[in-house]
Amino acid sequence: MVSIDITSSLIFQIINFVVLIFLLNVVLYKPIRGILAERKAKIAQMNSEITASTEGAAAKAQQLEADRAEGRKAGASAREEIKTQARGKEREIINAATAEMEQTVSKLRAQIAEEIGQARAQLKGQVQTFGVELASKILGRSIQ
Repeated sequence: MVSIDITSSLIFQIINFVVLIFLLNVVLYKPIRGILAERKAKIAQMNSEITASTEGAAAKAQQLEADRAEGRKAGASAREEIKTQARGKEREIINAATAEMEQTVSKLRAQIAEEIGQARAQLKGQVQTFGVELASKILGRSIQ
């Protein structure tokens, strides 16, 4: 059988072991636990900052989209207003051109009517001469 003797070296080893555990705890384990705790806190802070930044970016994207939609609406209304103004201007130009054309047509009709009247007056003066000439040609003799 094995016998265990408790001697002073065993007590010295137990005290040495307890002191070593205490020193390791003070020198090694506590600083590492502190560093790990700081690291964990820093990671948590960074995660919250990332979440806040993501939410802020989403809010800015939403605002940008709203501004873009508002700009499109404003552009569409401005385009419609410009089209309306252009249609009005087009009507004015067409009306002015139509009035000018009607004026020109009426002038030309008056001029043509005057020329027709002049031509009729000339022909009336020459009708008797033409009649005499035509009759003399048909009869084959001169009529006077």
